[in-house]
Amino acid sequence: MVRPHTHHPYQLGASLYMPATRQDIWQVIKRDKLPTINSIIICLEDAVSHEDVELALERLRTLLGTWAEHVNSINDPSRAAAIHAQHPTRPLVFIRPRSPMMLQQLADYAHINLIDGFVMPKVDMYSLSNWRMACQNLSVDHLLMPTLETAALFNPHHNQELAIAFKEAFSQPVFALRIGGNDLFAALRLRRPKNSIVYDTPIGTLAYQLLGCFVPHGFYLTAPVFEYLDQPTLFMQELNRDVSLGLVGKTVIHPSQITLVQQAYCVPLSKLDEAQAILHSEAKAVFKYNNTMLEPATHRAWATEIVNRAEVFGTIDDGHSQYSSRM
Repeated sequence: MVRPHTHHPYQLGASLYMPATRQDIWQVIKRDKLPTINSIIICLEDAVSHEDVELALERLRTLLGTWAEHVNSINDPSRAAAIHAQHPTRPLVFIRPRSPMMLQQLADYAHINLIDGFVMPKVDMYSLSNWRMACQNLSVDHLLMPTLETAALFNPHHNQELAIAFKEAFSQPVFALRIGGNDLFAALRLRRPKNSIVYDTPIGTLAYQLLGCFVPHGFYLTAPVFEYLDQPTLFMQELNRDVSLGLVGKTVIHPSQITLVQQAYCVPLSKLDEAQAILHSEAKAVFKYNNTMLEPATHRAWATEIVNRAEVFGTIDDGHSQYSSRM
């Protein structure tokens, strides 16, 4: 079974990769900068050049020390702060190491348990055993996010094997699986086209296959990054597809994308009303609501996720609500 965890993967929301060499990460964690960001990923991999690795590790150690000095004031990302009542006291914080060997090194760092979890790059059946060994010295409370971004992911048989292996490989919860869009494009000797959403490309086709493979095993997936800042309309079109497919978060590359991600994940009141009607203890086996046939036996999983989304992102009045909230 996939282990449950304290946080819901929807809390990933807008995720920002930050090179570990940056000196303002502490300001982001305590919300002096980017106060609405949902989660950050401190990167020691692609965002850090080989010659800067030692500097990045040293700054990470300094960050952990600073965090430890202020741990009592911002340590709970599930609790709302008075200043930013609509946002947790800090974003979820993950680290992306370069390799399993580096992850083993990080496990020995002082105060590493302040970190919520780790993003593991380029995980497939060929590297899984190394990542499993590297995680053995981590806290069982750390959240893991393996990234699906190698050529092996184009093999459906490999993916079925990997989905089963993920459920047994780690003592820690697998919080979500990240779809590494750009690396998957690179495996096809392609780059994401500028004038179409990812779902109109071969990587979009693969994303559907990954959803069909991993979600039935209990996993959540995150959406590929959208790297073009001058295409906000296209970005929103892709976000709408991300949300409709049940993907739980999206990497952002610029603060201007944060609000758009959060708006896309807001739940229309009419959808929340339907979800609450489905989950109501006295709901009939089949009933008509909002000119729609609702069937709790088959719609319950969808309804549960709608409620989970609304708890993180709130709701938006789409003008069709006729059911009083029971949240």
